[in-house]
Amino acid sequence: MEIQPCIRCGRGLKAPQGINTTGDRAFSFFVSALSVGIRPRIKSRAQRLVFCIPCGVSAALGPAPEGAFNRSVYEVLRDMVGREPELMNVAWEQMVKPNARLKRMPGSQPDKAFAMALPEPSQQLAAGD
Repeated sequence: MEIQPCIRCGRGLKAPQGINTTGDRAFSFFVSALSVGIRPRIKSRAQRLVFCIPCGVSAALGPAPEGAFNRSVYEVLRDMVGREPELMNVAWEQMVKPNARLKRMPGSQPDKAFAMALPEPSQQLAAGD
């Protein structure tokens, strides 16, 4: 698991390398470029950018930024926040309790480096979380 900074506030976020591990809650954007009308086609490596949930929700609820690229990211964030109201609760929880323990997604595999830090989903359900 690597630490990546939020592109808005700079807070370090634990970013998992695979789908079976859980890092910090965040919005993740993958940016890549592909040449058009040029042979041979050239494709860049994808770069992952992350927003922490509070910054992502804040950006989505604020005024639209200037610039086509910023506007595209803004529209994606607005779409995600508009489709999932729970993101507002997550943003509120992270603002009020920034040091709260991470919760593992149901079905995810424990990361051996953080096995003691994160409770199993079955333990969370039994505890009434």
